[in-house]
Amino acid sequence: MLALSTPSSPPLPPSPHGTATVTSTSSVALLRGAVARRDASLTSAVHAALVKSGGLHPAQPLTVTNSLLHAYLQCGLLPRALRLLDEMPRRDAATYASLISAHCRLGAPIDALRAFLNMLTWGGPGEGEDDAVRPNEFTAAAVLQACGLARDERLGRMVHGYLVAGGFCSDPFVVGSLVNMYAKVGCVLSARRLVLDLPCRDVVSWTALISGCVLNGMLEEALDVLVMMLEDGVLPNNVTMLSVIQACSLMGALELFGPVHALVVLLELEDDASVVNSLIMMYAKNGFVEDAMRLFESLYMSKGDVCSNEDVLAAILYGCTISGSQKCGEGFHGRLIKMGAFPSISVENSLMGMYARFEQVGAVHLVFNGMEDRDIVSWNTIISCMARSDSVNDAMELFSTLHAGGSGLKPDNVTVLSIVQACSNAGLLQQGQMLHGFIMKCGFVHDVSICNALISMYAKLGRLDSAEIIFEQMEIKDLVSWNALINAYGMHGDGHSALRIFHQLMDTGTLAPNDITFVSVISACSHSGLISEGYKCFESMRTEHNIEPSMEHYACVVDLLGRSGSFAEAEGFIRDMPLHPDSSIWGPLLAACQLHGNVDLAEKAANELSALEPESDIWRVSLSNTYALAGRWRDATKIRTEMRKTGVRKETGWSFVDVGGVESFKFVSADTRHHDAEKIYSVWHCMNKHMADLAVNVHNQSLVQFS
Repeated sequence: MLALSTPSSPPLPPSPHGTATVTSTSSVALLRGAVARRDASLTSAVHAALVKSGGLHPAQPLTVTNSLLHAYLQCGLLPRALRLLDEMPRRDAATYASLISAHCRLGAPIDALRAFLNMLTWGGPGEGEDDAVRPNEFTAAAVLQACGLARDERLGRMVHGYLVAGGFCSDPFVVGSLVNMYAKVGCVLSARRLVLDLPCRDVVSWTALISGCVLNGMLEEALDVLVMMLEDGVLPNNVTMLSVIQACSLMGALELFGPVHALVVLLELEDDASVVNSLIMMYAKNGFVEDAMRLFESLYMSKGDVCSNEDVLAAILYGCTISGSQKCGEGFHGRLIKMGAFPSISVENSLMGMYARFEQVGAVHLVFNGMEDRDIVSWNTIISCMARSDSVNDAMELFSTLHAGGSGLKPDNVTVLSIVQACSNAGLLQQGQMLHGFIMKCGFVHDVSICNALISMYAKLGRLDSAEIIFEQMEIKDLVSWNALINAYGMHGDGHSALRIFHQLMDTGTLAPNDITFVSVISACSHSGLISEGYKCFESMRTEHNIEPSMEHYACVVDLLGRSGSFAEAEGFIRDMPLHPDSSIWGPLLAACQLHGNVDLAEKAANELSALEPESDIWRVSLSNTYALAGRWRDATKIRTEMRKTGVRKETGWSFVDVGGVESFKFVSADTRHHDAEKIYSVWHCMNKHMADLAVNVHNQSLVQFS
């Protein structure tokens, strides 16, 4: 915050006129050199010399004092600059232009605006209105820059009005600053009007308008302005192209990548590192990693240069990730090692993210363990990787290490969310409950996303009472919260409770159900036999909520009708669907046929599925089971035999047991691969014998009681 004290004059008398003139000229030259090199020591030395020689006395021209003030500000020594300002009995527009611009560079637009207001009210002791400091085009441009940084449209318009009244708006430099200000605060129409009203538009004004459009997410408008600029006969420069490339990248406008690249070549900017880096990032972030690599090689590798731009390196790794190019990513990792890109937290985090996406857990560990410094993103990346790769215990250990604070970091919302989802997916109730306690203690319970994840976790683990308690205690509920609880009840066949929550959602009046809501509630009705209620919800989608049903909704209705045995209605519903039925429609119908023993319709559904999914084993097993339940053993055996001949195998089902909340063991039927398989089967046989003996005892006791 800017605070000025009462000015006082230096006690030393001025030097003789001739000596002061020589000292002033040389001092200004020295200060310019200090500014160019950001040399704080030289600035302080010149300051001391000026104090000693009297070069800062009020009788001397302001040029020297302003140069010293500017040097301190450019060197980042704001406290010294403000102290010097306090000692200045006289100031001019250049004084304030330096101060306002410095505050803008430091990201303090409010302090810059305070400095401007102070300028307007400034007057030394005994000075009249004629001696007040009046702004010039440079102070006007500086204060407009502050308005743009503050993103304050109202303030910007007030300053615009002041500048109009002061006659500044005939200056092209000021008008260009106005364009830039309006573009930054989001008033692109006002900026565009100013540009079009200019008698002579240059590349600066057009570029300000284009960058403003990009800054405010008006990407198509930015490209429209580029076309207008070219039609106006003004060629873009490197700054213009940076904004244009960014717009194309954010839009994902693949058809424009080639033309924009060609425009860069036509403008002879292919050797401009900043422009080529932007092209590399544009290609990489949209999955065109080969094009990105070609540009990278031509700009850096072929010349033997080292790319120090971490954003570019991270973008290429991201491009390898989203394009699924693991081989390319591994190769680029090798290049990064050769070019000495490490240590770099952002690049190493990107590497971990890439390897995690490719499920290369060992590589993620290798990068993480080799990092000299880690931030919370590093920890979150490896924890989420471990959680997704079924190494939940490793993820929990990493979480505990992070929580212990040895790294100087603490878990954030992303960390906690990853661990909650890991416990949910792995079915770890005990760990989930412990984590819930941590969430309550550390205040994460106020995070809506984490509460939603807790609801889903308890729902998957069968603790619906805990899920609803969390829901009721939430201060703020979003639509995801409501959908999670509806889905929780539907998952466990409690359609009445799911409908109750659905109607509560409708009664709130603040949130409207979406397509996910209806999938959950119709599915809940299906699992509970609430046929009419479920179908009524489906019909209300279009009539009451203006939501067009998707294939998933139609599949839920088919499942709803099929489970109840309403096969005629289900067939009619499928026939009248506006969408062509796919496997998500015929699959539930086949499952319902198996449930009710409808062999004829099962064969029809299986025939449709055979055309849609010829390699799948699911419909074959389901049809075989339908035949078996109907006593048609020859047909069931025939399907199983065909599966063996064609090599189609039923996907192996597996189970796991959590021992003491410490370690999970996966196993399948007749599995002998475990190193303790002999001991496991020995215990299993003992358990079987023990249960058989108990059954005999219970049977004998029953006979004695009834004899």
